[in-house]
Amino acid sequence: MTEEVTVTQGRRQVPVISLIWLGLAVLLLVLSFFSVPLKDARFAGESASLAPNFWLPTLAPDTNSRDGMTLISVGAIDTGIPFWILAFVFAGLELWLARIFAQRDEKLIRPLFRAATVFLAFWSFFGHLPLWDALLSTIFPRSPQILYPRTTVIELTAQHLELVIVSSVITIGIGLALGIMVTRAQFREFLPLVSDFVNAGQTVPTLGIVAIMVPIIGLGFWPAIVALILYGMLPVVRNAIAGLEAVDPFVIDSARGMGMTPSQILWQIELPNASRIILAGIRTSVVINIGTAALGAYAGSGGLGVPIAGGLSQTIFPFVLLGALPAALLAILIDYVLERIEFVLTPKGLQIEK
Repeated sequence: MTEEVTVTQGRRQVPVISLIWLGLAVLLLVLSFFSVPLKDARFAGESASLAPNFWLPTLAPDTNSRDGMTLISVGAIDTGIPFWILAFVFAGLELWLARIFAQRDEKLIRPLFRAATVFLAFWSFFGHLPLWDALLSTIFPRSPQILYPRTTVIELTAQHLELVIVSSVITIGIGLALGIMVTRAQFREFLPLVSDFVNAGQTVPTLGIVAIMVPIIGLGFWPAIVALILYGMLPVVRNAIAGLEAVDPFVIDSARGMGMTPSQILWQIELPNASRIILAGIRTSVVINIGTAALGAYAGSGGLGVPIAGGLSQTIFPFVLLGALPAALLAILIDYVLERIEFVLTPKGLQIEK
């Protein structure tokens, strides 16, 4: 099925198929709030959530994109991934998480409905450019320009995700290593130094770090990555230290008395007990990076900050919303998924029902 886009006075009209996907997402989200304990209803909900398998062949690419639906291209390696795969991964992840901690039918069907909601909402907003055209045309009916002319929302989102993913992976790795290191007896003297370092990362404005890095590294991808790493380090390190220090010393002494080595105590006792606090810090850091990555546009790193910066400099407010709204939606969606991961990976004895 190809998506028909009608052009009227230079603006694309929203195809009916886009509105159908968005309507289904809203419907499934509403259904997720109802308690349905019947087994038959559970199976029906499961089938509905697996429906993306059947919807994918009917979804049409955004014909306004130059290269179809490229999701991400890292560094010098041109790795193109179809955009719908990301939405499908989110839906599959939601299904997997739902099955892991489902104890009653009500706890299974709601996440299954939300899985379909994640997929459809993500596709409707990011996959169909005419929706943005119609939304911004309604808000700014007199604006001479609505959509950013140089690239599409999908391509901007791909660049934004590249910044967030790379910076978050590096931040989490370094942050956890520092947090674990300064909670060991032999390195505890470095705790004040590490704390001052990560606090300074959020004291200095992100745009200031970008401005400092550009003369040193040059324009492009890495100045924004360095700024995001420094800015997102504090929640990871702080929560890692807080979580590890909150572990009951008597539990550690008991493990040591049983003959466990320091590494066994760390991996089997300390980290599992501190996981809830550590995961909360990781979640906070990633969400911070999603919002802060928009500043990478001033260093030529791309992302959803490009139309924001262009709109502010040219006083074209549709461009500003074209970057700000997808960034906000992306932050909400990823925060929701990370919240679910945080709950599932937390040991059952430490889980807090919401």
